[in-house]
Amino acid sequence: MYEIAICVNALCFEKKNSNFLVNKRKIKNLIRGYESIKKISIKEKRSLNILCRGAAMRYFLTRLYDYTNTPKTAFIKIKDPREYYQKLVIHNNLKTYKDYLK
Repeated sequence: MYEIAICVNALCFEKKNSNFLVNKRKIKNLIRGYESIKKISIKEKRSLNILCRGAAMRYFLTRLYDYTNTPKTAFIKIKDPREYYQKLVIHNNLKTYKDYLK
């Protein structure tokens, strides 16, 4: 289920101006496709929110670390951690599996 949480964070949000909005249609399609191969149990469905929050937190902290510790002269693109902070806030407002679908 953690792999679904990572996909939700990476693929199921739309950026509008500087805000991220959850795209529930994409989540429904992602889950439908996953379940065409492997059925998701009730227990797994109940864990979606905490796993999405954990995945968002992991990416937020990694980006925050890189943002504050990578030298400006490094040859990498430093990604803004605020994207995943916004996603974490959204997940905190979604409580149940059904909240992700309706």
